[in-house]
Amino acid sequence: MVVDLLFPSADSWWNMNNPLQIKSIGITDSPELIDIEKPEQGLELHVGSNVFRNTNGVVKLQGKEQLVLETQPQPLALLLTMDLYDEQGTRVGHIRRNALSAHSAGRFTINAKASGEATPDDPPSVTVADRITGNTVFEACLMQRRKICITVGHLYTHKGELVTVSPHYCRIGTGLTLFGDVAESRGSAATIG
Repeated sequence: MVVDLLFPSADSWWNMNNPLQIKSIGITDSPELIDIEKPEQGLELHVGSNVFRNTNGVVKLQGKEQLVLETQPQPLALLLTMDLYDEQGTRVGHIRRNALSAHSAGRFTINAKASGEATPDDPPSVTVADRITGNTVFEACLMQRRKICITVGHLYTHKGELVTVSPHYCRIGTGLTLFGDVAESRGSAATIG
């Protein structure tokens, strides 16, 4: 009994494992032009003077995903999902895509502004304010299609530490202050603290 084993040729192995293949259009010395669609880059988050490139829009504070920023194409808007804590680390509010939960509406207000396009003069933005203190808790704006600036932050982490964001820095408690850092997030969360 003769058994004939068939092994794929080197060319067929290459074709099976090569995601980019060029088909010719009949003229053997000119390959067909291929429009390779690149995956869309992630969001670039500016937190004070710090830049987190290629994020998925999630911001982790002290190891916990505390807020998510998304963009909505029509009308162009910035969407915020966020847990709000007090200085003891107790959750006191929740926002889901710019809508306050029922128990949060008595303490917080949210103002979301949509726009036809992201321009420096009138960008889409979202602002959260605390009714009790009168302070702006969080403010972010969409500066370009995939660039979001968090301009104001005065909120607490799940551990009860104060997070302060100004145009110049981002600070958590008294132990961590970031000035002008640039980080590549590779499609994951912007991690602070």
